[in-house]
Amino acid sequence: MSARRFLLVALLLFTVLTAAMTYPQFLHLNDTVHDDGDPLLNAWALSWVAHQLPRAPARLFDANIFYPERRTLAFSETLLVPATLAAPLAWLGVGPLLVYNIVFLSGFIVSGAGVALLVRSLTGNAGAGLVGGIVFAFLPYRFDHYAHLQLQQTQCLPFALWAFHRLLASGRLRDGALFGLFTAGQMLSCMYYGLFLVPYLAVVCGTMLVADRAMPRKRMAALAVAAAIALVAVIPVGRAYLGAHKVVGERGRDEVVNGSATWRSYLAPAEENVLYGEIFKRFMQPERQLFPGLVAIALAIAAWLPRPDRATKSARLAYTLGLLMAFDLSLGFNGFVYGVLYDYALPFRGLRIPARMGIITGFSLAVLAGYGADRVAYRLRSTPWRRATLVGFGLLMLAEYASKPLELRRLSLTPPDTYADIIRDRGDSPTAAVFEFPSSPQDNPTYMYYSTFHWQYLVNGYSGFFPPSYLTLMSAIQNFPDEPSMRAIKLHGPRYLVVHGERLYGARYETLVPDLDRRPDLTLVSRHPWEHSEISLYRLSYAHDP
Repeated sequence: MSARRFLLVALLLFTVLTAAMTYPQFLHLNDTVHDDGDPLLNAWALSWVAHQLPRAPARLFDANIFYPERRTLAFSETLLVPATLAAPLAWLGVGPLLVYNIVFLSGFIVSGAGVALLVRSLTGNAGAGLVGGIVFAFLPYRFDHYAHLQLQQTQCLPFALWAFHRLLASGRLRDGALFGLFTAGQMLSCMYYGLFLVPYLAVVCGTMLVADRAMPRKRMAALAVAAAIALVAVIPVGRAYLGAHKVVGERGRDEVVNGSATWRSYLAPAEENVLYGEIFKRFMQPERQLFPGLVAIALAIAAWLPRPDRATKSARLAYTLGLLMAFDLSLGFNGFVYGVLYDYALPFRGLRIPARMGIITGFSLAVLAGYGADRVAYRLRSTPWRRATLVGFGLLMLAEYASKPLELRRLSLTPPDTYADIIRDRGDSPTAAVFEFPSSPQDNPTYMYYSTFHWQYLVNGYSGFFPPSYLTLMSAIQNFPDEPSMRAIKLHGPRYLVVHGERLYGARYETLVPDLDRRPDLTLVSRHPWEHSEISLYRLSYAHDP
């Protein structure tokens, strides 16, 4: 079977497995997400890139949140590669939640198929490749981060290593270009993993290059092409992140310590894990649940069983060293290397949770597990027994990785009528700025989701970092709508105030609206029922207005 045909079969298989392992997500792609926090942030980011690319690509990073701050897309993951690839869906009218879920589930499907292709190319064993793919596609880590689309975006990682092995064997410029493109693709899919990838590739690829010893001119040229492509692709995003860094600062050491894994983290599965969730519950800590499965560990150890094979010993050594490097980096300040990177490599000061390097640990483990499955199968005399053994390994791992049915949050596919009123009221004037109340990390992702239907500027926002100007505003509006609150809001220049009764509790909305109706600097534009309450829209006036 050709590599292309195998990849197609693997994609189909992992689509079916993903539908089963993430049940019931596949039944509700159009209108549900795991929760109304980070999933809505990422649905908004995907939609923003699709909206802005054909209109003003030079201002792609100046997203419509935290108005009037700039480069606000870079306050969190930009998701440039998945957003760009999914943009045609948005242009065809596919809704933001369906686009989100397609991109989200592709992280499982394509990542698994990519590792399957990589392991097959290293061992010549298609079954071993699928076993390795199951490890990477369904690590408990993924279910622990089910609300984080950006942390599922590992599609380019296995293809980058697959291209590197081709480069190593052929020295062709084409393979160097593929290596550079996939490496850049991973960096532009999830900047966390992109930064982790730099030391990881240095160890894995460096080990294979040193072990090979020969460095023909063709191979050097191909590596140079790869480096140039990756660098050129990443520079614009790097500049945006550096510009955002000047506004939002960096992660403090104490914050990073709290996000560092320990050896106990690798005994902690996701809470939803059917088999181990209760057994290993005492090891669980938020964001640090990195258990990779007992079968995968056993097979990774079996990778070092002797066999006169086509795969060189240097590749297994490289992935073993890569696993150790990834494990140490995931320990953050509890390990050896991360502290050095934090002190001397500026980008690493923007990372809050080194434990997320656990996905790269899982990747190395997946490759080694594929080697191990191949070596165990090799010791069986008959082909049917080999196939049955590989299928058995796959089924055992799927049982280990199975989760309870995941909770889903259903959202409206249409926004409140209030936003259409804003567009009608502003007429031919430029895009307006809007402040929505209440404003909190629980409320703002929903407003950002609504903004994908109208694309007005929002004073509100939700992201990985919050600019000081926004934090100052949140502190100033504690007694909204008193005069200090209104002055603080007006400093941001919004033209409209939206008050969400459905997000206020008790009689807060009923007591608030009369006060707002009496203010001379507010004009009621509309009031519509929404959910169990209503939404009021006001136009703000300023002293300098005609």
